Amino acid sequence: MDTRTQILSIASDLLQRQTVNGFSLQDVADRVGIRKASLFHHYRNKEALVADVLENSLNGFRRRMEGMRNQPAQRQLEAFLDIYQRHIGAGSRLCSVSGVTGDWDHLGEEPRRWALALLHEQCGWLAHIAELGGYARNTEEADAWAEQVMVRIQGAMLLSRVQSTPLPLERTIAQLRAECLETGTMG
Repeated sequence: MDTRTQILSIASDLLQRQTVNGFSLQDVADRVGIRKASLFHHYRNKEALVADVLENSLNGFRRRMEGMRNQPAQRQLEAFLDIYQRHIGAGSRLCSVSGVTGDWDHLGEEPRRWALALLHEQCGWLAHIAELGGYARNTEEADAWAEQVMVRIQGAMLLSRVQSTPLPLERTIAQLRAECLETGTMG
């Protein structure tokens, strides 16, 4: 793995475990095994690094979901939920967007833009699933459905993190699955 990729991977992990103000460039340099000054060959400041982490998260989300585009709605929803349950690591980590929201008012324009893009992409994908799966009758309902799924998932991730257990997220995902399978709707 090249140095830039290592920097991004470590910064992403720190962002998800400690949030944006919970780590420093020195923390990243120490974990990569380079001097802090060497980070500036790759990133002009922490804000640029965080923006790149968020952009990388967005691109990773797009790659995962693009491969699912022709699948049934339930399978797409399972892939979406799997990102939170298995790839992020409920109980020990937050998603990248949650890693910056606590400091939103002090966050620079570039990281904000990428965080919003990632959030909008996720909500857009969920709205697509709602329309495809018949969980909503129109675009407005699909958007509301997507918003509610995000609220429930993000809230469960926060509870899981604070309680240091994946149980709140696991219960929320189980309930979402049951609602979709049993009634064909969520709400």
